[in-house]
This record gives sequence, C-alpha cells and structure tokens, in this order.
Amino acid sequence: MNPTDNWLVHEHSLYEELLSRCREAAETEDWGSVDRVVHELVAHLKRHMALEEEVLFPAYEATPHAPQGPTTALREEHANIVRLIRDTAQVIRTRDSDHVLECLAQLEYHMIKHHEKEEDIFLPMASHILNSSRDELLRELEAFDASKLQKRWDI
Repeated sequence: MNPTDNWLVHEHSLYEELLSRCREAAETEDWGSVDRVVHELVAHLKRHMALEEEVLFPAYEATPHAPQGPTTALREEHANIVRLIRDTAQVIRTRDSDHVLECLAQLEYHMIKHHEKEEDIFLPMASHILNSSRDELLRELEAFDASKLQKRWDI
C-alpha cells in the first residue's frame, strides 16, 4: 500500500503547532495567549477524539477480522492525553512558567507518540480495511455533529 492510499487523513500537525504556540507563549509568560491557545487546542482535540471514538473506531471494530487491539490502545492513549491536558491546565493557573513548560513538554511527547501510532500504523491499516465503505464513512465523518457527543471529555 502506498502512502496516498491512506484516505483517513488527520490534522495532527495542527495540534502540534498549537502546543508549540502554547510553549512559546509560556516561555514569555504571555498567560492570556497560553489560555487562548490551550482553549483552542482542547476544542480541536475534543472533536478529533470524538470523531475517532464515535465514528471511526466503531466502523473499524465492526469490520470482520479487524484486529481489536489497536483501538483499545488508542482509546487508552486518549484518556491519558485528557489527564495530561487536565493536569497541564491546573498548572497553567499557577503561572509558574518552568512547571508549565515541563507539563507542556510531557503532553507534547505523549501526543506526538500517539500521532505516530495513528499515522504510521492504525490509519493506514484502517484505510485499507474500511476501503469498501469509504464513501459512507467519509460522509459520516463530514456530517459529525460535535454538539451531540456521546462521551463528554472532562477537559
């Protein structure tokens, strides 16, 4: 399978860019910018994780013979990322730039590792396995209404 066969493209670079902007703002103690960027990151991540957990993962898991381990691991990583964001948000309230930067570095590390697993392993595999229902799944992803989330992210 060549890389162009991966039709389940994600915008992970956006989240990494937002983390970078947040880190830069924390380095200069621009707390208003830190707060705004974290709020933007959380909004994007909530939608991203919901799209995966409420549309993509169930479609993948419903496919006969699809290995179930990857989605279980990715859900666990989502829960870990939510915990890290929650912890980071608490530390941001202290306005302790050194501690905030440590938390952001840990969050960034875990998010990048998660993105690599999705991009290098899960998404190419899911693109292949779900190819026969590609058009329907793309319509579902496009029509997804984040206001009707089944799971509420505590962030």
